[in-house]
Amino acid sequence: MTDTLPGADPLSLSAQPSRTVYLVTDALDEVTVTRRLAALESSQCVVVRPNPVRSASDLVWDVLTAAGKNPAAARSSRLTTGSAWAAAAAWLTAARTEHIVVERGHRLSEKEAVRLAELADTVDATLWLIWSSPRDATEMGNALESSGHSRLHGRRGKLPPHGPNRPLHAIHLEDFYRLLPLSAPATSLPPNPDENPGPDDDWPTLPDVDFPLFLAACRRHLAADTFDQLNHVYRSEAQRTDQFVRRRPRTLTAPRTGNFDGALNAYLRDERLGPAATPRLALIRLRAIQASLLSRGVLLRWQPASLGPAPADRLPTWLTPAVCRALRATVPTDAAAATVLSLHLSAAPDTFSHLLCRNIDEDGHYLYLPTLPDHAIHLRADWAHAIDQSEDDESPGHGHTIGKTPLPPYAAEILAAQLAYRRAEGSGTRRHLFVNYQDPALAASERTLTELILRTCRRIGIQPHWLHRGTCREDGQIGTGPSPQTDWMTARRLTVTVLDDQGGTV
Repeated sequence: MTDTLPGADPLSLSAQPSRTVYLVTDALDEVTVTRRLAALESSQCVVVRPNPVRSASDLVWDVLTAAGKNPAAARSSRLTTGSAWAAAAAWLTAARTEHIVVERGHRLSEKEAVRLAELADTVDATLWLIWSSPRDATEMGNALESSGHSRLHGRRGKLPPHGPNRPLHAIHLEDFYRLLPLSAPATSLPPNPDENPGPDDDWPTLPDVDFPLFLAACRRHLAADTFDQLNHVYRSEAQRTDQFVRRRPRTLTAPRTGNFDGALNAYLRDERLGPAATPRLALIRLRAIQASLLSRGVLLRWQPASLGPAPADRLPTWLTPAVCRALRATVPTDAAAATVLSLHLSAAPDTFSHLLCRNIDEDGHYLYLPTLPDHAIHLRADWAHAIDQSEDDESPGHGHTIGKTPLPPYAAEILAAQLAYRRAEGSGTRRHLFVNYQDPALAASERTLTELILRTCRRIGIQPHWLHRGTCREDGQIGTGPSPQTDWMTARRLTVTVLDDQGGTV
């Protein structure tokens, strides 16, 4: 077993094909180690606490629990052991985990320790094994060095002729504290600029009137200083909407050469109503947008009565940071990612079940949609056949698309985990993002994804009222509008009509 030279810094050694494993000697089983690991624990430093009573295949559940997954949900996922290890690797890769620390690592068998070392290699992390026992750790160190190979009996194959292929260093607690120090306290910034309401976002109860009378009603019912603040937000929002319309002159004049409905749907979802800090702020923005659009010959209607009590609460995005925290406790990456897309887009799975891996940004921040007619906007695009036919083609650009849909930054890790899982399966860029678990060569069906999303939503305690089994039979339901790109507006009972010079529709 390789020992660290006195005075040498193990982290300054040259890079090796396999990540270095550090065997930390803690023969006295000091209680300060447990406190130290509790302070170190984060998404970048995962602390695995092996259960002393477990079977040979239970270590993966301890790893998933250390990665923040719900133990009860992990056990009820009906995953195979291999799928669970793949999910653990995907989640750790998406979280950019740098260190995997095993508390009381003497409880592990040699096979389990080697499996953790292989996981660390996969996610590009450093493995720290805390040996809290007076027993000699030489056999464990030799097994880690040789990646589980045996010199005598060929366990997992004979030792390679060039010797140990994994760098291993035995260090003491003092070196562990020095090499893996506690991070300085950092200021927690909101991942979404509108996540934490400011002092101007705490609005009083607003009048329940339509947009032509909204500003006048606010003047009568609100205090003067409150109305001045509201009027400033209202005017600023109207100017933003006016600029939005001026950027699309051809989508409103006859003959219409663009999809104004889809553009407005994306504008409300991604920029104005979706990221609003509070429902009342979203209501002020909506009334201003309605008034500004009407001056441009566009009638944006909102039917709040069909949304039940507190309809303004339905205007912002339903994919909140709290929902994403609950989704990150889900073990299957496809269930969490499909739920993220469905909640953010307010769309049924038929609109994204055919997405390819290349349609998701590497870090999960953007969704790229191919250039296709409205009725097939989410299907595989012609550009997939126009370039190199190699399955492992990794085209770095997204010039084949018509822009990108920004996704909430607090949901990026979930989508990146699903992409990492599919890449580990050899998907490349051309294969589907969601596949049939029984036959990965086939895309996941819409019914399967619907059931998957509904089960996930039920587990985290939310109910998407617009997602249901069977075919939509009522007007205004998801998927029955004039364009499949307006599902977000349809779910909030928003409809848009472009008027001509005589007051009719275009």
